[in-house]
Amino acid sequence: MTLSANPPIELPLESLSLAQKWQVFDWLKSDLAVEEIGPQEWHFDVLAEREKMLATGETELISLEQFSKELRGELS
Repeated sequence: MTLSANPPIELPLESLSLAQKWQVFDWLKSDLAVEEIGPQEWHFDVLAEREKMLATGETELISLEQFSKELRGELS
């Protein structure tokens, strides 16, 4: 992966082991302050739309077990 910079920064993410990738992930997560990121406004719109669909009966909640079963069926 190359990050756009001057000069470009090459990060060999593809060649890292799984453990190394988790180390990078943990470092990035700890480096980013939650206050800097915060919730994105579009997320509230998505949640409101989903709540509306539940209230009107356009969709329904399913159990995690049912979701897992359906997902496995789609992936196999």
